[in-house]
Order: sequence, then structure tokens, then C-alpha cells
Amino acid sequence: MPRRAHAIALAGALVFGSCFNGQALWGERCAGDEDCGPDLPCQDDGVCAVERRCSGMTIDLASLRPQVAWLLDHSLSMRRCLDDPEERNRCAQLEDPPGPSRWDGVHALVHAVVPEFADRIDFAAVVFPTPTLISEQGICNLNDNSRIPFGTEGAAAAILAAVPEDTSALPIGENPLREAWANLFEPIDGGPVRERAIVLVSDNPPNCGAKPKVSLDFAEKLDVEVYPLVEQSFDSGIRTIVVGISVMDFRAPIAPADSMIDDTNPHEYFSELALAGGSAQAGPEPYLHLRGSTALPAVAAGLRERLAALVAEVDACRIRLEGPPDYPDLVAIDVDGRLHRADPDCVDEQAWRWRDDTHLALQLCPAACARLHEGAIARLRLGCP
Repeated sequence: MPRRAHAIALAGALVFGSCFNGQALWGERCAGDEDCGPDLPCQDDGVCAVERRCSGMTIDLASLRPQVAWLLDHSLSMRRCLDDPEERNRCAQLEDPPGPSRWDGVHALVHAVVPEFADRIDFAAVVFPTPTLISEQGICNLNDNSRIPFGTEGAAAAILAAVPEDTSALPIGENPLREAWANLFEPIDGGPVRERAIVLVSDNPPNCGAKPKVSLDFAEKLDVEVYPLVEQSFDSGIRTIVVGISVMDFRAPIAPADSMIDDTNPHEYFSELALAGGSAQAGPEPYLHLRGSTALPAVAAGLRERLAALVAEVDACRIRLEGPPDYPDLVAIDVDGRLHRADPDCVDEQAWRWRDDTHLALQLCPAACARLHEGAIARLRLGCP
């Protein structure tokens, strides 16, 4: 055989041999073993692979969108003037108010931030207490009419509608924050772990305890069960962003009928919540403080910064898992019709890489991430021997 023909034949043998050496077709779709070549079976999930598939999940952009729940205090004290904390009611009057009320500040903040992120974040909200249930015998009542859950069609618009100016829905009642906190998020059910956060907007610590009360003096007692909820949420990966409205830096004495929570300093309490919630800012005020109308731009910017950090995780295709896989070396992802093993340096731009050695988070490489943003669906395959 001429030397040139021999070289061509040898090259062809190498090419065809590599297609059936038990590895070249790894990750390809198959209907049977004959589609995979020698020593590479077609697994039950229709993929050429040595290991079988133990479990997996599909991932699209919608399944990664952050979830943010707003907890909005609409209690009686929110009628007070935003720029004059000592003035109790005049800023919520229908005609000729001397300035914005505290609730006007909440209205301005929510209406400034929610529309900006409505196409990138799934929002929910609880406005507490429920105005229609408030009476002398039930100043802490809350029901599902106060809740706008995740998954509600037009949830962002519904939240804006639920935060009107105070003249159309006057703040009333006390602060049942503990009850508002209940059942904010659905349990994780086998999919990727979304970034989750709570935005708490309030002017006073919670004062509606766990046991039903009918007398007004209980409203001056701190609900001590809320702080542990913030800690528990952070431990489960849910941060709490605390926004205080005209927060007083004063420890109230134990005195009946003074409309203040006994032996509690609101500034210190909100500072503790912000630190426990994992989104504290540096300085003497760990929480975002809307102390007056002039502070609105800075507070809105601080809130945008924290929400943008959640969105950035999705933009970069960083995907968190509920727990590490049993066999991290047998994980593969398909976003282009073929499975790809982990590639720490993303030389294969259609591949992915682990974020760290805990194997609790991964990141798609640039080309794979771009495909996800174009509407592709990623298929995560967890193999086992």
C-alpha cells in the first residue's frame, strides 16, 4: 500500500475507533446499546453512560428566579408623620396633611423597587394586620386576605395595589409579625434551591404574642418569638432584609397605657434582627433606616443592591442544590443535547463546574449559561455505580 494511502487508512481507523472506544459517545442520546458502541450501554434514561442514573432534575430560568417575600407593617402607628415621629395622626388625614405618613414612606419604597425587579424576581407579600378583621376585641387579627402568595398571576401588580396611599386604606391595629411570617415559602421539592429573602418593613417591634388577647395592655409587650424566626430562616438559607421606618432610639419604661412596648428599644431590636438576618450593613444602623422622606433614595438604593445580588446569582447561572450528591464525580449536565462532565476551567464552554468542595452549588460555563438565558432547559443527571 502506498505510504499516503496507508496514512489515510490509519487516520480513518483512529477516527472510527475513537467513536466506539466506550467513551467518545458518552453522554449522547440513545435508543439501545447499539447506538453507544462497545462497552458503553444505553441507560434507562436514554443516555450512553457506564453508570446508571439514580436521580436528576430539569432546570430552566424560571425555576432559578429568586423568591422575595415582603412583610409590610400596616398597623396604627404607621399613620404617624414620617418626618415628625411625635405627630401621631395628622399626616394620615384626608385633607391638607402636613407631610407624608410612615405608610406613605412604605408606599413610595415598594412602588419604587417592585416594578424594577418584577421581571426577574418572584414576589409575595403579607400586609398586616387584616383591616377588615380589626375590632376592639381583635387588634392583631390576620387572615389569608392579607397574603399575596408566590405564583399568583400578576403578583407584582397585586402587591402594588395592596400598598396604596394611606388615605385610601388607613393603617389600623397592632403588629402580628410572627403570624405574618408563617408559611411564606413552600418546601423545596427536588428542584434547584432558589435564592430566597424576606424584606421586613416596619416602624416598631412586634407586639402580638402567640396567645390571643382581648385587652389593649398586651399590645405593650414584645413578641419574643419573632427573633428566633429570623435566625431559623437564615440557617435555612433565607436572608432577612430589615427596613425600619422612623425608628426610635429609646428604651421605653414599663408603664401602662403609654403606647410603647415595655423595656424595648426599637433601634436596638431592629439592629439585632438585621444582624441575625444576614443582610446587615456596616455602621451604627445595621438595618436600612427610612428615618424621613429625604432618606428614601438611599434606602431604595440599599434595597436594590441587596435584591440585585440575588438576581446576579441567576444571571451567572449559579445553581444551588438541596444537598450534595452521593457521587459528585458522576454528575453531568445537558443543555445542548449532550451530557457534559464537570470542567473546572470551563475549557468546554458548554460544560459546568462545582462552586466549591461542598458540592452544594454549581455554575454553568459561559456558552451553557447563554443557552439557558435563551430559553434552553438544562438536564441534570445524577449517576451512581
